[in-house]
This record gives sequence, structure tokens and C-alpha cells, in this order.
Amino acid sequence: MKPISLLVATGIIAALVLSPMVAVAAGSITFTSPAAGTTLKGTQSYSITGAVSPIPSQPDSVFIAVKNPSGTTVDAADVAVSLSTGTFDYATATGGSANWVTGTYTITATDSFGATGSSTFSYQGAAPLVSYNVTQALVDIEGNLTQIKAQLSSDFAILQTDNKANFTALSTSLSGITSQLTTLGGQVTTLTTNLGTVQTDVTNMQGQLTTMANNIATLNTAVQAAQTAATGAQTAATNANNAVSSTQTYVLVVAVLAAITLVLELAILVRKLS
Repeated sequence: MKPISLLVATGIIAALVLSPMVAVAAGSITFTSPAAGTTLKGTQSYSITGAVSPIPSQPDSVFIAVKNPSGTTVDAADVAVSLSTGTFDYATATGGSANWVTGTYTITATDSFGATGSSTFSYQGAAPLVSYNVTQALVDIEGNLTQIKAQLSSDFAILQTDNKANFTALSTSLSGITSQLTTLGGQVTTLTTNLGTVQTDVTNMQGQLTTMANNIATLNTAVQAAQTAATGAQTAATNANNAVSSTQTYVLVVAVLAAITLVLELAILVRKLS
């Protein structure tokens, strides 16, 4: 009975000890920065941030390790996890040691309950310093300065020659432009005079047109008076014609009466004679 009781007691104790680990199951860790594909250079500040899923219900921390391309750890820290959001934030910087070489770096994180995650970023180290012989450098610089001086002298001579030729051509061009401007000024003066003459002619023509208009108005009045006189004359001629016709009729009647009287008298005379 004792062995059985001891076994049961051992099982109960193990269950009590392991119950917290069973209650909190291992989850996963995701990183938000640096984002995959990010490239950091030289000595540069950056932050390693992420979140534990599921959000832990008990105090938790994340152990972060940054390893270079050869697997050497160049940065490590234990960072607390927020119980409300499950997030963590570790501010750090690149560089600072010879282990920071150019290449791809791996970030790994593990929390207190076994959740894990990883991410990568690229790092570009500073260009290595190259030793140089100072004396040789001075010789090279002096040689370069000599070449630059010779080149500048040659370029200056060419520039001076070109500038002289350009100045001569420019002076000739300016003289030609001045002559053309003088000619243009004379043409403008002549054009101004011609315009004044044209304006005077236009003014005179306007006066002549005004006089002609007045003469036409006077002639129109005379024509209207002549038309009135012609109408009066035509009326008078008609009246005279009518008067002449009446007179001719009267004379004809008188002549007829006179002829009739003469015939009667001859008839009476013939009758008496017979």
C-alpha cells in the first residue's frame, strides 16, 4: 500500500508543479522591425520590435540574439513583454565591433514559455581604411598638380585666343547692328514724314468730300425746284391748250352761223329775183 501511496503522491506533486506550464502553451513570436529586406549601414540606431502570440497571461520576457553571417552573436538582450498587448521593443545600434561585417544577419527571440521567432536584415559595413604611403601620395599630388597646371595653361591660351576671335567677331557684329539701327532710324523718320503727308491728304480729301456733299445737296434742291417749275409749266401748257381748243370751237361755230346766214340771205335774194 505504501508504494502505491507514494506513487500517487508523486503524481499529484508533479501535476501541481507542471500545471503552470500546461496552462501556458508555447506560442510564436513575430517581428515588426527591422522588416525583412531592410539594409542597415555603418553605426546606425535601430529597434527590434515584435509581439508574442498568444498574449501571455503571466509576466513574460523575450531573449533576443542578433547573429552575423558566420553565426557569431553580435548583440543580445532580455526584453520584457507587455501583458496587455504582448509586444516588446528593444532599441539598439549596429556596428561597434569587428564582428559587424557586411552580410545577412539573423535575429532570434525566445520567451519564458518557449515561444520562438526569427527574422533577418542586411548590414553594410563601412569601407575599410586603406593604408597609403604619404610620400608617394605627395609625389602623386605634385605630379597631378603639374599636369593640372599645364592643362590649365593650355586651356587658358586656347581660351584667350578664342576670346580674342570672339571679341573681334562680336565687335564686327555690333558695328553691323549699329549701322542697321541707323538705317532703320532713317527709315522710321521717312515713314513718319510719309504718314504725316498721308494724314494731311486724308484731311484735305475729307474737306473736299464735305464740299462735294454740300454741292450735291444744293444741286438736289435746284433739281427739285426745276421739277416743280416743269410741273407748273406743264399745267399752264395744258390750260393754254384747253383755252385754244375752246377758242377754235367758238370761231368755228361763228363761221358756221355766218355761212348759214349768208346762205339764207342768198336764198331770199334769189327768191326775190325770181
